[in-house]
Formats: sequence, C-alpha cells, structure tokens
Amino acid sequence: MQTDKEQKNESIPSEPTHEINTLLNQGLFQDAFLQAKKEMEKSLDFLHYWLIENYDMYEKHKDDDPEVDDSAGIWFDGFVNSSTANLFPSMNNLIQVITGIIKNVDSVAPSNYYDAELEDIRDTINELLLDEDE
Repeated sequence: MQTDKEQKNESIPSEPTHEINTLLNQGLFQDAFLQAKKEMEKSLDFLHYWLIENYDMYEKHKDDDPEVDDSAGIWFDGFVNSSTANLFPSMNNLIQVITGIIKNVDSVAPSNYYDAELEDIRDTINELLLDEDE
C-alpha cells in the first residue's frame, strides 16, 4: 500500500526545494548537484508525457470549439502548469548549483566563464517577460 507521500510524488513529478540552498550553504555541492539533477529529470519526464505521449490529444482537438470540447485547452493548461510548477524552478535550482560551485571553487562570478550563455538565457527570459507586458 502506498503512503500519502508516495501517492503525492506520483502526481507531482518534482517540487522546487529549499534543500538545494541548504546543501549549498553547507558546502555539499555534489549532493546539491544530484538533487538538482533529479529534479530536472523528473520535470523533463513530466513534460515528455505532455509533449510526446499526450500531444496527440491536443492535435486532435486543437480546432474544436472550446465551448463544445475543451480538451486542447486542458492539455495546454497541463503543459503550462508542468512547466511553471516543475521545470522552471528545477532549471533555476540547477543554475544556482552551478553558480554556487563556481563561486566556491574559483571565487569568481560565473559570468566570467558563461558570459555568452548567460546572456542568451537572459535574452530568452526577457522575451518571455516582454510577451507578458503586451
């Protein structure tokens, strides 16, 4: 028989955690990385469900009148919710781990190593935020 916690873990593939910050503050960078990796894998698996295993539901109903059948809208809401509730926080945690490791090992800002890549990430995020303003 499954416990409530086990059932919850099946329905929510990954949850953002403060555990990573605690591990980083304790200097446990390998453990923090493993936790961030696990969260990313769970998040990507959940998105895989929406995009690969369940995308045909969206395709089948995308032209339907939402007043009659809103399956496409339900699919879209599930995709967005899995991105915002799981994937984006997991990505942020991984970036925090990489930042923490670089600062600890070399005492410099990660931008010294990842300037172009971080600018690309910033540009992508700014694009998302600009869309929000429209």
